[in-house]
Amino acid sequence: MTDEKSILEQFAAGNHTAFRELFMRYHLKVYYFVLGLVKSESDAEDLTQEIFLKLWTHRSRFTEVSTFGSYLYVLAKHTAFNYIESRRVNLVSLERAGEEDGERSDTPYEDLVAKDLRLLVDMIVETMPPQRKMIYRMSRDEGLSNTEIAENLQLSKKTVENHLNLALKELRNAVLTFLLVMMC
Repeated sequence: MTDEKSILEQFAAGNHTAFRELFMRYHLKVYYFVLGLVKSESDAEDLTQEIFLKLWTHRSRFTEVSTFGSYLYVLAKHTAFNYIESRRVNLVSLERAGEEDGERSDTPYEDLVAKDLRLLVDMIVETMPPQRKMIYRMSRDEGLSNTEIAENLQLSKKTVENHLNLALKELRNAVLTFLLVMMC
């Protein structure tokens, strides 16, 4: 089976071989994507299995999905964010229980959100094109000015500014999406 449209049609009809083919094509991609979000191998494996179980359960919908990869990515993202949110709710519940017992906590929810935000930023930076990633890190991690970066990399200052603007725009969009998911 090589034609993805044909595989998806067979999958939607309940063909186990087609499902196995989709699983083989996408399992590792989904696993590593989810691992990047939840930062736990066992949780990533559990969530990946859950994602493929959801795919199988709702396979009849795939006659309408034109780009399976995009759908799978969105499903994986929502599943991972729902997991992170449930973990956050559990931490908040534990925090409240501790406060009722007279214990004082340093807001584990805020710590978790800050940690997840740092992980998200790191993940986005890692996916940037090499030159943009290098320029971003030189600016943010090393504290170099745009002029210094331009001199070090033998680029124009405008090129450095453009790369930083693109990097910041990408990060801003990711962080806004993250915060919207956390608020819902």
